[in-house]
Amino acid sequence: MASLYVLRHGETLFNVQHKTQGWCDSPLTERGVEQARIAGRTLAARGVMFDRLCSSTSERCCDTLELAMEAGWASVPSYERRKGLKEHNFGAFEAKDQFLERFPHGDFYVAYGGESEDQALKRFVRDLHQIMASGSQSVLVVSHGGVGIMLFNALVPNPEPGSVPFGNCICYHYEYDAARADEGLRAFTWIETIVPDLSSLEAPGMDPQIRWR
Repeated sequence: MASLYVLRHGETLFNVQHKTQGWCDSPLTERGVEQARIAGRTLAARGVMFDRLCSSTSERCCDTLELAMEAGWASVPSYERRKGLKEHNFGAFEAKDQFLERFPHGDFYVAYGGESEDQALKRFVRDLHQIMASGSQSVLVVSHGGVGIMLFNALVPNPEPGSVPFGNCICYHYEYDAARADEGLRAFTWIETIVPDLSSLEAPGMDPQIRWR
């Protein structure tokens, strides 16, 4: 069995401004930079070592991975940028105020040039299969909150209420069974959700960094 870690990027300017952020991009905030470093140190402190590193092509993910890499993993000389790891495409709703978003997303955004939830998840999972097919035994993927929680929901459909953390630099740990690659999602098994301690970055008036649902 191989291990797959899916890490969400650090806080961005659009996160703070409550803008819809899918295929559009915005830079990490100062707090987002520190979140990424803490996430890297959190994984390193657990003794996790990676033999492959991949990132969404979005700058917010690439920067998060580069900052997390400062914690170690010197044996991995570089990382791979992959379009298949990008966030859900919200079409004409990109960069608009978040209160305009529809939940659940379903196929609402298709009419506006975006993707349905099903299309986004299938794209994301297809890319993860391609990554894991390389034979790597421990892989870190830095991606996005939307597609990340879609994958989790597909694999853990009935979690205990209030038990699922969702926030910047949350990391989902999965086991991957190459022998079940032809079975799609069945090749992945959720093991744990790793929540880095970001309390040192809290300050009065700031939005909470981790939301539970």
